[in-house]
Amino acid sequence: MASYYRRKNGTYCVRVSNGTKDGKQELVSATYKPPKGFTEKEIQCGVKEFAELFEASVHNGLYTPGQRNKQVINTFGMTVRTFATEHYFKSIESYLSPNTVRFYRAVIGDIIIPSFGNIRLSDITSKHLQALIDYLSTPGSRADKNDGKPLEPSSVKRYATAFSSLMTEALRMGFIEENKLRNGAVRYPKIKRVPVKAYDREEATAFVEGLANESPKTRALLMTAILMGLRRGEIIALKWEDIDLRNYTLSVNKSAYKEKGKAQALKSPKSLNSVRTVYFSEFYAKALLEWRAEQDAEKVSAGTSWHEQDFVFTGPMGDMMSLYAPTEICAQYEARAGLRHLKFHGLRHTCGSLLANNGMDLETVKAVFGHESIRTTEQYLTPYDASKRSAAELIAGIVTRTEKEVAA
Repeated sequence: MASYYRRKNGTYCVRVSNGTKDGKQELVSATYKPPKGFTEKEIQCGVKEFAELFEASVHNGLYTPGQRNKQVINTFGMTVRTFATEHYFKSIESYLSPNTVRFYRAVIGDIIIPSFGNIRLSDITSKHLQALIDYLSTPGSRADKNDGKPLEPSSVKRYATAFSSLMTEALRMGFIEENKLRNGAVRYPKIKRVPVKAYDREEATAFVEGLANESPKTRALLMTAILMGLRRGEIIALKWEDIDLRNYTLSVNKSAYKEKGKAQALKSPKSLNSVRTVYFSEFYAKALLEWRAEQDAEKVSAGTSWHEQDFVFTGPMGDMMSLYAPTEICAQYEARAGLRHLKFHGLRHTCGSLLANNGMDLETVKAVFGHESIRTTEQYLTPYDASKRSAAELIAGIVTRTEKEVAA
């Protein structure tokens, strides 16, 4: 715990314990000089904040005994710009996906720093977040100046998340005592909820049955999406070592991603819950074995040109399949089979909807799909039209009496 006392010259000596050295407690100190014109109340608030930030800087390794107070002074009153450029981005690169880091860099660099960069972190409140939300919700806020439309409400909320992330990290690293965005009341534009697009039971049956006429590769790939509910990046990243054909289990432990201007690569899954074991049926196992036999034949045909990397779904020479390939394969199959066009990700939604609407409890669906929140899983409970008609007949039967009952 930091302590401080007032010197005769009006400055304050702030002391913090830096652990023990040679069996003795090591104290480090810094000087707080109240700004001119401060009232006594402002001075006491200022020294208290300085003491807390100095203690955080010592414990975070930002201050080294023997150095002058420059680093501490930079921490006290640190601006949004300084924190973002010198600390924030370096920190989030260690645990956020490259695409998320790239998005946050763009939002913070293009919008947040120009708007709020010179404000102290400790002075940021929900009013600044509300100002950002209001700006993004007005025409002309898009980076593309040719498009005068405001951002979609869902995009506004996504952009605002970057600001919240920055302040959350500032609190975690000890640069602020309180994140005033956390409990601040802000108004977001109303998001229009679009029903999850998925196949109904009859369409899903037609989709799977039609795969009998497709190549083993197409059949296995699309079955992985509609029967297992895996995300596109998770399917592309699958390796044969992840599949246990004896126990009919599949391990999801990585995902493929593509950052603009860079080669496709692998990363950790979307979240901790995304690392999971998924069980599959004998029906799916048969499709996998048929594809592996064909893949083995492709290896023999390619000879030394084959780049063996153990991927389940491969490009022509054994390399990781392109992230864009599943979308194209799915669209081409739907056209050949005369099926309603559904985006590749819609197959995952189809799997979830069929499970949730046919008796599977949501906690199990949540675990199978690797969701962080049960609220995400609840989106699959969108009822089909046939179910709505059944509900209408059910309630009518409950509240009315048949002729036989009346006669009795």
